[in-house]
Amino acid sequence: MAEVAPGQGSTAVVERRRSKLRRVWIGVVLVALVALLFLPGGAKETFEVSQEFTLHPIVKLPKVGPVDLSITKAVIYLWITVGVLAVIALVVNRSLKAQPGRFQYAIEFLYELAHDGIAGSVMKSGCDTWFPYIGSVFFFVLTANLIGLIPLPFGEHGQLAFYAATGNLNVTVVLALFTFLFTQYAGVHNKGPLAYVRSWMPKGAPPFLREFIFVIHIVSEVFRVVSLSVRLFANMVAGHAILAVFFAMALIFQNYAIAVVLQGGSVIIFLFEIFVAVIQAFIFAILSAVYIGGALEQEH
Repeated sequence: MAEVAPGQGSTAVVERRRSKLRRVWIGVVLVALVALLFLPGGAKETFEVSQEFTLHPIVKLPKVGPVDLSITKAVIYLWITVGVLAVIALVVNRSLKAQPGRFQYAIEFLYELAHDGIAGSVMKSGCDTWFPYIGSVFFFVLTANLIGLIPLPFGEHGQLAFYAATGNLNVTVVLALFTFLFTQYAGVHNKGPLAYVRSWMPKGAPPFLREFIFVIHIVSEVFRVVSLSVRLFANMVAGHAILAVFFAMALIFQNYAIAVVLQGGSVIIFLFEIFVAVIQAFIFAILSAVYIGGALEQEH
């Protein structure tokens, strides 16, 4: 007879027990899934996705001409964004250390990303002058986007819901207008108004072509506002709409198994939305730096 080495018998027994235990757990999971598939759901509920993006007055205030001063959830999310940024700035200012901790290290990483990776990488001149704006818009958009991924009780009927201030077109248009105005100011301040306008036309081109290029440049400057604002707005609304649709589908099907699958999908989408929130802030800031840097360096 073959001799069994000491310990081999006990190891084989342990492996068999583990194999049996794994089969038991797999069976339990399969039974649970089958049970979820046939168990009836709860009471049917209605959920309108469009209502999550409709701005109803939370605090009703009088109008000033065509301007409604009522406080909506978009305003509240803007206040929350500003408040979070103010608190972070105060905490960082009071807790700076020669040997940074994890929090300070994360803030320094984001600062270096904004200064070197965004402004410094695309601006040949004026980086230090215009970084306060580029950095501010990066951190503002990033914070607003991430706060939009936290469920807060400002949904329909006071329910928990996802909403981002940057998912409001008015907010993104204002941010884009700031970039547009600072771009024009940078060009005029650096070259003078006449020289800046003349830089929009190639010097060696025929007169009729110069005028045509001049008109195209004016149109492109205006469409920069459109592209900046709509890109950020559309990306944030799309992600939140998909999350809302998954939640609405779980209510419509009224089945626990389908709800588990949908919630698993919503978790994957949520994680992807974190990436989108960061990349959209990066894109908005780097395009702002490109436009301002282009106005400083623009020569034809």
